[in-house]
Amino acid sequence: MENNDEARTVTERASTSKEEPLEPTTDDDYGCEHYKRKSKFVTPCCNKVYTCRFCHDKEETHTVNRKEVTELICVLCDTRQPVQATCQNCHCRFGKYTCLECNLFDDEDKNQYHCDGCGICRVGGRDRFFHCAKCNMCLPVQLQNGHTCVENVSHANCPVCLEDIHTSRIPCHIPNCGHLLHRTCFEELLHSGHYACPTCQVSLLDMTDLWRFLDMEVLSTPMPEEYKDYKVDILCKDCHEESTVKFHVVGLKCLNCGSYNTCRVKGSPSPADPDTLD
Repeated sequence: MENNDEARTVTERASTSKEEPLEPTTDDDYGCEHYKRKSKFVTPCCNKVYTCRFCHDKEETHTVNRKEVTELICVLCDTRQPVQATCQNCHCRFGKYTCLECNLFDDEDKNQYHCDGCGICRVGGRDRFFHCAKCNMCLPVQLQNGHTCVENVSHANCPVCLEDIHTSRIPCHIPNCGHLLHRTCFEELLHSGHYACPTCQVSLLDMTDLWRFLDMEVLSTPMPEEYKDYKVDILCKDCHEESTVKFHVVGLKCLNCGSYNTCRVKGSPSPADPDTLD
């Protein structure tokens, strides 16, 4: 912790020096890979200096709550001071976007806005999002009258990478079931051939074409004589209805919605009653 005399010395040197300008000459002169800003913060947890919480969390074995930060250091004049929008010494603005509730400063325009419901700052523009009280998160306005509410959904970790979603800088994907996952994790799931929500197993995409293909595969793949009249009880993971269908090795099709996203229930196959099944 530097004393007041040292702080004044640094301040006077920065303000009188003609060799170093108070304003950075390029964007690379300040900030980090996560944010462009003219300040660094003193961590309340370990009393170290970092440009942002992501830089801190990458280096330390613990995380920092940026709302608990009380001190900043100006990168232009090196003055240590309480959290505020502008430097008390050289009067530079720490970020073109400033949120003193979140202690967030950013010189890049990302259409940032603070959401009181989420309790954090979001990017993308306030007019493009609405806050759903039940989901407890901001959603695109297109979903305002047509989304599946899942209570406090963003406060659960991504079911793929198990990392936090609510404060993540990675965009999230919102499937029809309403369970969130990182967009990058969603793309990795599809790439690896997994098309069901990791949380509830509902199909993540419109699977009509695949179900039609499986219909053709079932028709072109006759079952052995000893199995062709067996039936099984299934549960559909898409419509959540149970039905009794003919057993087939290719897939078991839901009689209610036509989905092959099903699972067996109630034990082993049994001989079918020809009067009840087609």
